[in-house]
Order: sequence, then structure tokens, then C-alpha cells
Amino acid sequence: MLDLIKQRLSSKTYLTALFLALITGLEMNFQFIQQFIPAEYKQYVVFIWPVAMMTLREVTTSALADK
Repeated sequence: MLDLIKQRLSSKTYLTALFLALITGLEMNFQFIQQFIPAEYKQYVVFIWPVAMMTLREVTTSALADK
């Protein structure tokens, strides 16, 4: 089980997802990022997740099983 966790933590996509989840959780509780985003762009912030994941999926070249 520990080997699977170590393998997952070597994935850029997995680490990015964890980081974005942490940022999202903090933002939901403290709203510290929203103050810097103009009101007309706040509705587009939710697109950060899929764009980040699709970009990393295209950038990563090796399978997680190969790491």
C-alpha cells in the first residue's frame, strides 16, 4: 500500500490535483484569492481545474506504472 502511495506522489498530475484541492478548500473557507479577481472573471475560475488537468495530461509522457 505504501508503494502505491509513493508511486502516486511521483505523478505531476496527482500532485497538481492535491495542490488545487488544497487551494480550493482554503479559498472556500477564507476567500483570500477572490479579492484579487475582478467580478466579471470570477465565474471562469472554475475552469482552472480542467485546464490544468488536461494540460498536464498532454505534457506528461510516461505512465505512472513506469515510474
